[in-house]
Amino acid sequence: MALLGGGVGGAGNPVGGSFTGPATALEYIGDFAYAYSGLQSSTTALKTYLSFTTGANLIVGVLQTNAAVDDDNPTVGATSATEITLNNNRIAILKTDTKDEDMKGSERMELVLPPYTTVLVTMVDDGNESDRFGSVSFVGRVYRD
Repeated sequence: MALLGGGVGGAGNPVGGSFTGPATALEYIGDFAYAYSGLQSSTTALKTYLSFTTGANLIVGVLQTNAAVDDDNPTVGATSATEITLNNNRIAILKTDTKDEDMKGSERMELVLPPYTTVLVTMVDDGNESDRFGSVSFVGRVYRD
């Protein structure tokens, strides 16, 4: 279940822990944590894909960013830059490309998230296209004391 209160966690999993849809917040189920942005249309304005604060435990996981692609035409895409910030400190910028396809369309980064860490994942694309969609996800294992 999600952590609630104090600006941490997000919408809970009210239906027996089942997936209820994309949320920028971190969700907890047992010893696992996850966040899925869902599909977001490409934009040249910086856009938040994930935003959460971890709880009292260490989380080790993988963040995956996916550059935007046209949902009706897989030959049309975008170049995207995803920035990862921990406690207001920029730690990485991942560049992905489904436009020129001269680099990966998806990029993965292993992350260790200490307790009580504020995570912000933003993305910017090279165009404003309402029919091109990108996404970000985080899946990790929770290590409890």
